[in-house]
Amino acid sequence: MSIRLPSALPRVLRALLACVFVVGGLVLAVQAPAAAACTCQPADAERQTSRADAVFIGTVDGVTRGDQQLEMAVTATRAYKGTVERSTTVTTATQSTACGIGEPEVGTDLLFIVRGDAPPYVANSCDGTGRLDPDRVAQIEGILGTGQAVQPPPPPTATRTLVEDSPPASLARLAAPGGALALVGLLGLVVVGRLGRRA
Repeated sequence: MSIRLPSALPRVLRALLACVFVVGGLVLAVQAPAAAACTCQPADAERQTSRADAVFIGTVDGVTRGDQQLEMAVTATRAYKGTVERSTTVTTATQSTACGIGEPEVGTDLLFIVRGDAPPYVANSCDGTGRLDPDRVAQIEGILGTGQAVQPPPPPTATRTLVEDSPPASLARLAAPGGALALVGLLGLVVVGRLGRRA
């Protein structure tokens, strides 16, 4: 884009103003993407694990994509830090410029280094969440130990009620069937007696 300046201005002044416009445009062009970039600072494994609230291995079972974040349904299999349930959720920003970790494929095993006291936990690209790698796992286990397997919840147990523990049936309930039979028998005798008189 050319900038036309009044010809009455001295040549040096016109040159200076033109430079100001050009440099200002370049500054804006450079600052626009920089302002949208991820601002978290990557750290080594020691610092990543120390500032994390939970560290665990899990399999991505499903991904729900929103406007600002992804929510991953995860089956945790081994925990190194924090109390992690077998079925849990982890969120991350949809954009890498907002420090998102990207959208994993369903079935992918990840090492989660996340923040949050309870699910959904939050993962970002600077905290160390990534694909499961033996060298990376060995590094984490060297810091936090071998961890513990995350067991599935126990199946529900059936409730048994012993007959002896049941309350006894009332006398009226026990006598009702016998009383009904006696009444039917009495009515039968009355009918037979009347038929015999008519004969």
